Amino acid sequence: MKIIPTVTANGSWIPTAMLACLLQTIACGGPCYGQTEVSDAAESVRLSVEVVPKPWEAQVDLVKKNSQRRPQFNYEESKVPSYKLPDPLLSIDGTKIATADDWRRSRREELMAMFRNEVYGKRPHAEYSLNFEQVAERKDVWDGLATGRSMVAVVSLGDQQYKFPFVLFVPNEAKGQVPAIIHINNRYFIPLEKAVAENDPFWPAKTLVQRGYATASFHTSDVDPDKKDGYAKGVRAFFAGGETPAPTAWRSLSAWGWGASRVLDHLETVAAIDAQKVSVVGHSRGGKTSLWAACEDPRFAVAYSNNSGCGGAALSRRAYGETVDRITSSFPHWFCEPFSKYASREAELPVDQHEVIALIAPRAVYVASADEDLWADPKGEYASLVSAAPVFQLLGTQAITQATMPALNKPRVLGNTGYHIRSGGHGLGEVDWNWFLDFTDQVVK
Repeated sequence: MKIIPTVTANGSWIPTAMLACLLQTIACGGPCYGQTEVSDAAESVRLSVEVVPKPWEAQVDLVKKNSQRRPQFNYEESKVPSYKLPDPLLSIDGTKIATADDWRRSRREELMAMFRNEVYGKRPHAEYSLNFEQVAERKDVWDGLATGRSMVAVVSLGDQQYKFPFVLFVPNEAKGQVPAIIHINNRYFIPLEKAVAENDPFWPAKTLVQRGYATASFHTSDVDPDKKDGYAKGVRAFFAGGETPAPTAWRSLSAWGWGASRVLDHLETVAAIDAQKVSVVGHSRGGKTSLWAACEDPRFAVAYSNNSGCGGAALSRRAYGETVDRITSSFPHWFCEPFSKYASREAELPVDQHEVIALIAPRAVYVASADEDLWADPKGEYASLVSAAPVFQLLGTQAITQATMPALNKPRVLGNTGYHIRSGGHGLGEVDWNWFLDFTDQVVK
């Protein structure tokens, strides 16, 4: 008897004779017995069985090209330093966090304090008032699909005010309240009329509304200028009265996340929106921001980090692609000063980025990478998500635990976590959005 092994969808092996028997069962409406020889037809079917896609690996030629172009940075897996991640379920004093109550009562705040002190900085505790001004409204955009509004958030501190604009679209024909998506736009401000006229792939407002979501977007630099020397014109200087920020004071990433929370404040007043089902989304530095925004503000139901890399979803200890040294020297306004002392000393960090993701649990987190964006360390982004799984599980929800990455362009979702790595380079487009919306359809609808 000719026995040829065949791979199944879960990676195990079965004899082709058994497969042929199964095919006969399907074709004839009953089981087969005493199969002794594999027919040519069955052999042909065996060859057509879909092979399980291989886990993603960085393109060899791209690794070589990047290594030659930027030899001071590592793009080779063989050169990733050995490391041990801090355990998110082990407190500073060595106590094991064994229950959800332990996490909520002590460990979560312990981690938040470390990230505020060492990475993102502490937000001010100033008393301020907040109002919203509607600048323009269009009630029938996209043939009546949605109402679009141009808004301004007005923050008042004493007799001083700070303002920043955002744009909002709300579906017109929805039955009941709809979930919403707040987009942290790190590239440019998209005004109302432009958003109506062009479905910008970076923030495809029309697509999001067609999928059943309200959506708002603001530009990071309107909240805090994305410049080394932009402090004086941003919201951080506004709250500090123009004084030089302390070493552990909040920096721009945290300020942008604060801005997303102020947009959420407005969404809570819009009757058509379910404010319990709001996602915060960002790409690159905006992706770093979306994760920290969800840590600081538990009202966000979902955080989506797209190609966020170092200081975002990627593990700092891997020192792959962009490093702590490079990011803190090139963008010193993003992180508080203590983060820079871990340049080339990542192993000494008391935290790592998997704990940022863990701080969002049991709410939902989606992480996305790109095949050609090795600077953002796709493996480090995925490993970070997986390393946060024990916290999701402790808090009663499923999460991705599979150590091997999914195949290219094959999203992986389990419980309140999701991940994909797509073809192409550093960017956020319709493909990313659609896979993310498939995820949010499951977790918030």
